[in-house]
Amino acid sequence: MAFGMAKVAYEHGDDATSQPGSPASVTAEPDTVAEQGFRPDNRRRRLRRLLIGEFSAKRVLISLAEVYLCVLVWAVLFSDHIIFRPPRPSYTEGQGVYRIAVSETEKIGVLELPNPDARYTVLYAHGNAEDLGSIRSLMEWYRNQGFSCYAFDYRGYGISDGRPSTRNAYADAEAAFSHLVNDKGIAPNRIIVHGRSLGAVFAIHLASKYELAGLIVESGFVSAFRAVTQIPISPFDKMRNGRYIRQVGCPVLVIHGEADEVIPFWHGKRLFELAPEPKLSFWVPRAGHNDLIFTAGSGYWEQIHALVRLIESRGNKS
Repeated sequence: MAFGMAKVAYEHGDDATSQPGSPASVTAEPDTVAEQGFRPDNRRRRLRRLLIGEFSAKRVLISLAEVYLCVLVWAVLFSDHIIFRPPRPSYTEGQGVYRIAVSETEKIGVLELPNPDARYTVLYAHGNAEDLGSIRSLMEWYRNQGFSCYAFDYRGYGISDGRPSTRNAYADAEAAFSHLVNDKGIAPNRIIVHGRSLGAVFAIHLASKYELAGLIVESGFVSAFRAVTQIPISPFDKMRNGRYIRQVGCPVLVIHGEADEVIPFWHGKRLFELAPEPKLSFWVPRAGHNDLIFTAGSGYWEQIHALVRLIESRGNKS
């Protein structure tokens, strides 16, 4: 009899299996569930829902927020590794190069090129992929223009100890400035700080903090993150030149190449707008990031001497 009922269920399909307690209803349901559970497409769908959830506008916004937070965390934790790119050392100690202490255990390299006839001393802060060896010829040109010149390496650069970081570089600039004032006896109002690219950060920092003769900002950026993103996308940032240049109390010269492929021209224009008076600008047509001084030619030095005249017009002549 049971065999007959099973046969009827098989032949009549839904009508027979819909009867409660029939043999077909007992055996067919587990078989169907088992088959569905082991289908690969079902497993993939369940895994997708588990990992990313159901697709919706809310889910998209949440995903974008998660990506944004990950980028911000990455920027905070690893930005120093991108900002500071020390080249292989291109010089050794001697011929005007020596080291000064920046902590109890670390020293940085300093280049000294004095000029006994100079009225002003330039303290130069170089870019992120340079060291004292690669900028020595520039410092010699500076001396030939009638200035005494000092430059320093950041920790981790050249013959300097330690590792480069934003915090260390600020401290290195402070140590170099203190060395000029306290060890070399140079008055702050006789010091012109000149920062190129990354070095503009530390030149602006010193000029916003001390009463200096003048400030030169060459190929500088408004802030570290905006040098990459162009627009503000973060509630916080690093190396905010746009904020601190407002606090500078000495004459300012802003120099920038109109074809700068690394730090776009608008950064220089914006820094000039934010700088207080008195100030000068020097925009160099067709100049990129690393060929500005060669493209500008003699105009480069003419503008620096124009800054000196501006400094002295304010009564700094003694």
